[in-house]
Amino acid sequence: MKKIERRTFLKGAAALSAGGIVFQGITSSGFSYAQEVHDSVSPLGITDDLPNPPELRSVDGQLRAQIYMSYNKVELPSGTAMLRNFNNSLPGPTLRINPGDTLELAFENRMPENTPDQPTEVNIPNHFNTTNMHYHGFHVSPKGNSDNVYLNIEPDQKFNYVVEIPDDHPAGSYWYHPHRHGSVSAQVASGAAGMAVITGTLDEVPEIKEAVERVLVIQAPIPGVDGILDAEDPIWPLDAERDFLVNGKYKPRIYIREGEVQRWRILHAGDAQFFPFKIDGLEIYEIGRDGNPLPKAKRVDQIDLAPGNRVDILVKGVKAGAYLLARPFFDQGKASLPPVHLANIFVIPKDDARVPAGTPFGHSIPEGDLPENRILTDITDDEITAHRKIVLGVEDVKGYFHDTLFTINGEPFDPRRDDVVSKVGAVEEWTLINTTPFPHPIHIHVNPFQVMSVNGVADPDKPWMDTIAVPAAGSVVFRTRFLDFSGRYVMHCHILPHEDTGMMINVNIEA
Repeated sequence: MKKIERRTFLKGAAALSAGGIVFQGITSSGFSYAQEVHDSVSPLGITDDLPNPPELRSVDGQLRAQIYMSYNKVELPSGTAMLRNFNNSLPGPTLRINPGDTLELAFENRMPENTPDQPTEVNIPNHFNTTNMHYHGFHVSPKGNSDNVYLNIEPDQKFNYVVEIPDDHPAGSYWYHPHRHGSVSAQVASGAAGMAVITGTLDEVPEIKEAVERVLVIQAPIPGVDGILDAEDPIWPLDAERDFLVNGKYKPRIYIREGEVQRWRILHAGDAQFFPFKIDGLEIYEIGRDGNPLPKAKRVDQIDLAPGNRVDILVKGVKAGAYLLARPFFDQGKASLPPVHLANIFVIPKDDARVPAGTPFGHSIPEGDLPENRILTDITDDEITAHRKIVLGVEDVKGYFHDTLFTINGEPFDPRRDDVVSKVGAVEEWTLINTTPFPHPIHIHVNPFQVMSVNGVADPDKPWMDTIAVPAAGSVVFRTRFLDFSGRYVMHCHILPHEDTGMMINVNIEA
């Protein structure tokens, strides 16, 4: 583990790049940094247009940066809150890296000590200021100081993450967030999350390359009692009132020019509520799901996002006017969720004088096949080496949080137990059966999976995902290859209060 000092002095080179500043050098404590820093700005250069989050980009095959988690005073629609987030930013800075890069993050937990008398049972929420980092959707090693979610980084501790990105990693939108069991839901519900972009062949498709790119991070931070979320009670009900933000803004303005095609990377970084959304009056084409490119651009009327999902879309401003990005009424199992007005979209004249000359302008939607990737080739029947049945359940158990215990195959999470054991190179088909009255977005680490059917109905697209909503009292069948990486990691519900109260298992892939 490499130690860094809380206050460092950067000694090295800084140079301007296209839109950013490149920093390379060594801190006073010896940490070597390499990053291209981009400020939070509107992609169209319009003052009241929603800015993209700040961004850190790799330099010469490396992104070496400092990331810290601390309390940050934020004004929410409901009032002032002290949120836990990364680098005092809501959301955290976007990390942009390339296949084959090394991501090295000097991480520091700057949060105060945990309150005393915390629960000791593993499946009762506890120690909200103990943390770690998960690289959600990355196809990387789960061991050591890579995507290791079994770490506990205590207040005032530091840890050096080193994540090696494979040369053939799929191009798409991923994210990072805390993943310390017991505190993950409170920390994500405090806004601790950021987008991670892995570039690649999808970005070189001419129609996509010419388009303005927006990064949109949807969050619903909750302040808790006295402005600090120190208990999960405020976020426990699925229908708890939430103010949804985009890039930390409440009901922001988003501009698109008439006839323009923009690329939007959208991350649902909320803790619990599903967020299906529509933009009536604009054309939407899906090109990627959960970081995995689709075979072709697909025209859609609605995007269905569960917590943890990402989607890459192309949006076309057809006719000048004002439009809404909104969630309609939605029944999430037994919880009836109200509509949400997320953002105001304005289609402005093509030659609007507020847009600087030379700003990119997307003209069309790609009609041909999108680039393929070896990790994402269809899994055939004759490849399957094993079948598994995974049962999602819930029990009323006195003494647990709200007397509730979520289970997988009849057992709550136990970090000492291996629930699934397989081998590198195995190819498996899993049937997920939901016996509860709630849908559960199930996320598995390290390897994406191919969705075969939902509720017994074959999915003609067979999309590659890493988080899939298993319907209430329903089922999902998916297939996955255990490629490249051995080690232990987890599968869990991404309604994070469900994870913290038991709905998680350990997967051990042996070499």
